[in-house]
Amino acid sequence: MNTIKFQCVLDTTTPIESKLLKKRNGKLLVDIQGRLEVLVNGKCFFLEPSLALLEFGIALTKWDREGDFYYYTIEHDEREGPILAFNNKAEKHLSLFSIWQQYESEELLSLNDISESVDSFLLELDQALMGNYGIKINDFIKRRRFFEK
Repeated sequence: MNTIKFQCVLDTTTPIESKLLKKRNGKLLVDIQGRLEVLVNGKCFFLEPSLALLEFGIALTKWDREGDFYYYTIEHDEREGPILAFNNKAEKHLSLFSIWQQYESEELLSLNDISESVDSFLLELDQALMGNYGIKINDFIKRRRFFEK
């Protein structure tokens, strides 16, 4: 069985303006950065030391868990490809892709395993956001105007 794990560490060395936190300002989507590592079967598939973690968490929260998932950041040109993608390949099995991947992954991951890992990651991120900034991912989901195209 193939496994996937998301690990993150917030960059708390860069100051975040308290007025942005108080107002839950959309600028926080890119201001709250940190290290993201994606491990497949214990091997580093993806590593980015400075990713917009709040923005990534929101994108994962909005994923319907049925279709493909593509994460593009506001800070990067979409034409180069997704920062991270889960692509349906077989019934309830997905492959991983990233323009920044460490290697080409041939592994198929079950939708259930990816969903469980995403849920664990979102819980971990929410706890880190609450502990460091007093905010949660859902504080930004309710304000859809930041995310509608």
